[in-house]
Amino acid sequence: MFIPAAYQDVTSMYDGWYFVAEMWQTAGPQVEGSVALLVFMFFWVLITGTERVMRYKSAAWQSRSFLKLVPSLLEREDWDGVLALAEKRKWSHVAAVFAGGLREFCVSRRVVSVQWSIETAKRGARISANRLHEQLREGLSTFGTIAASAPLVGFFGTCFGILGSFRGIGMSRATALGMTALSMAQALVCSAMGVLVAVPTVWCFNCLRDRLSELDAEMDVTFLELVKYLERQSRAEKV
Repeated sequence: MFIPAAYQDVTSMYDGWYFVAEMWQTAGPQVEGSVALLVFMFFWVLITGTERVMRYKSAAWQSRSFLKLVPSLLEREDWDGVLALAEKRKWSHVAAVFAGGLREFCVSRRVVSVQWSIETAKRGARISANRLHEQLREGLSTFGTIAASAPLVGFFGTCFGILGSFRGIGMSRATALGMTALSMAQALVCSAMGVLVAVPTVWCFNCLRDRLSELDAEMDVTFLELVKYLERQSRAEKV
């Protein structure tokens, strides 16, 4: 008897979904807990990774625009303009370091010497850089934890799935084969989900860590440029 290919596809799809539903209904609490935890890990990585990428991109975009405008303000010694420009770019790591040092310099310059003002500016810039570094690295340790623990969570569910395959002992052969197939399928699903979560998490962790290292290097360069500018200003005042 001829059976259309479309009907065969629909039937096989229905059988597949029926098998998945039956597998989930017969799963033990340990397997269900493992799968639920892995699903939570996956969506956490997806949402947090997207938020971190957008945060880093915003820092890069705003820093580029800040660096285009700040040289002309520094030449005119319009420090208030530099600080106002930095306030408008709250996501910029370069602007945060520059504003942190320059703000401290402007305040301390009124009461202490220029050299002490520069030292105060250095501390202010370092504090801003360290504070921003902690904000930028937020969530990275959790990425590493998920990357390491997701395969173990999947293996935990796999162990209980394999143990569930022994429930068919003492039953009829057909029943035993059916229970064994469901239990082994549950075990394989847990392992597959553990790998599925771990692989993109490792990739995101490495990419975000490398990008954070680049931002840290840019903040170090900004710190050195700020110190050089302030020292040049102090020499000009002495002359």
